Amino acid sequence: MKVRKLSYALGAEVLDFRVVDKPSAETLSELKDLFHRYQILLFRDQPISFETHINFSALFGTLDDHKHVPEYRSDSHPQLIKVTNEGKERKTVFGQQWHSDHSQTICPSMASLLHAHELPEVGGETMFTNMYMAFDTLSPGMQHLLQGMRAVHTVVNAGHLRGISDESRRQKELRNPPVLHPVVRVHPETGRKALYVSEMLTSRFEHLTEQESAPLLEYLFKHSTQPEFVYRHQWRKHDLLMWDNRCTMHLALMDYDHAQLRRLFRTTILGDHHGEYVQHQEAAA
Repeated sequence: MKVRKLSYALGAEVLDFRVVDKPSAETLSELKDLFHRYQILLFRDQPISFETHINFSALFGTLDDHKHVPEYRSDSHPQLIKVTNEGKERKTVFGQQWHSDHSQTICPSMASLLHAHELPEVGGETMFTNMYMAFDTLSPGMQHLLQGMRAVHTVVNAGHLRGISDESRRQKELRNPPVLHPVVRVHPETGRKALYVSEMLTSRFEHLTEQESAPLLEYLFKHSTQPEFVYRHQWRKHDLLMWDNRCTMHLALMDYDHAQLRRLFRTTILGDHHGEYVQHQEAAA
């Protein structure tokens, strides 16, 4: 299977491949190997239906029905999330901070597949960073320190939710209670270690307050998004982009004319049971 690297850090375009053609077992195995090697796979020029998008995604695992984010899921296809500025009066939208999809859940996403339907003339790009590199380039002392730590991931940490009412915050936390995940995650397929904290969803370390956690978290956020770790994707219509949430983060950029429509749809593949809910006494820390 022919591929073209997208950047030094991560990503590969799969050439001469049609998503609409169901791959053989051998081809699917090769795709999975490429996915584990490059963390991001790009399939250009894929004018596919919702059903084809869903069926192709399901070849890699069980799909999320997105019950925990009902405000974003498609009415007709619950396996799809709408990623769009359609009907939005303000520029602030979900995804403007570095994050790994659904890390605020007990079973965070294994992978996401995003398909471009309508795009602005220029801009609206997405940045990705390699969290293997983020961990590998830490000092041995820092690696040793972090491997015994866990952190709290919560949806209400997200910047676009700051300033919401106490009741709205309470409702969101009831639907998505805070969870604990290891700060260093071992990838179940590759065995490699990846840093697993994000500025959007990680609020603090276990047993520490947000104020106590802030200096180290800020260092890790900055360290993990260095330019040499990053790939910036310039979208084309009918791109299908697949990424591994266990070892990457991504960031949606708002660098486009918001009078122009930007509309994409995303499937999410469920991951394994990875975290645990924060206990009441710990939640009060």
